[in-house]
Amino acid sequence: MIKTINLNKTVKWAVTSLLVISLQGFLFADDDNDKVGSVAFKFLNIETDARTAALGGTSAQASGAAAMFSNPAGLSSSSGLGLSAGMSQWLVETDIMSVGVTFPLAGGVAGLGAVSVDYGDMLKSGWGETGGQFVFEPNQGSFTATDMSLQFSYAKSLSDKFSIGGSAKMITQSIDDVDISGMAYDIGMQFNTGYRGIRMGAVISNFGPDVETEPVDGGYSEFPSMSLPMTFSFGVIAEAMPGLNAGLNVLQQADMVQQYIVNAEYSLSIASLRFSYNLNDEQAPMSMGGGVSVAGADIGVAMTTHDALDSVMRISVGYSF
Repeated sequence: MIKTINLNKTVKWAVTSLLVISLQGFLFADDDNDKVGSVAFKFLNIETDARTAALGGTSAQASGAAAMFSNPAGLSSSSGLGLSAGMSQWLVETDIMSVGVTFPLAGGVAGLGAVSVDYGDMLKSGWGETGGQFVFEPNQGSFTATDMSLQFSYAKSLSDKFSIGGSAKMITQSIDDVDISGMAYDIGMQFNTGYRGIRMGAVISNFGPDVETEPVDGGYSEFPSMSLPMTFSFGVIAEAMPGLNAGLNVLQQADMVQQYIVNAEYSLSIASLRFSYNLNDEQAPMSMGGGVSVAGADIGVAMTTHDALDSVMRISVGYSF
């Protein structure tokens, strides 16, 4: 009994310290970022799950198979086989597909997942020289561009309130006849305080070595290596009233200023309504959506508004056996 009490106290202190350090890193981050446009594999920052998108992130409340795409620590809530699939109509006719499966393994929960991005056909342009002058030559055929991520995730509950998880991702990017590839990693944790429904979560995602590129005429020759889009997020939610959870997400991406996102999720019987507002993103500030859970199946939809472009629509389906 004494050993159990000491272990629980140790876990609580460790988790609290880590989360405080994470939050402190966000609060004192420099809002002036000079890395805009300097990272590769930016698709890794796009939320693929409808619930995650509607809430502006689910570091604290990620669960089920979809958790591998937001905070792998949330996989630990699964008790058996789980499935997740999502489809997004992203900006400028870009299609994003995700699929994941989870299963018990070695006292924890493992997951296999994939994300695919198809940017569609794009027009080529070129240049020539006439009389010693530069001449722009549009409509020189078309080319395609795709991104792909394959990942393995694993999570484990260290106590009834604390869980950790991680992911390893093999990522590739293809633009016309130029390909680059690399590895990225995620590590996350979740902590349920057991008081008034307060839960916290933190995750560092998409970290790893720079991706080396091969010199290609007209390609990546000016960028011998490219950084990954590392992201640091922290979330906290609490039960504001029966059926209503409200929270705050703090998001720091390597190439963007720090963002604060407030969210709410109201659940009644089998249905849920979700909403979030990004206090720092004037282009795409608001997301909303809903979901239905019945007989082990979850169906969710989400819409993110955009100031200059069409709204982004997402739909996701999950099932737990």
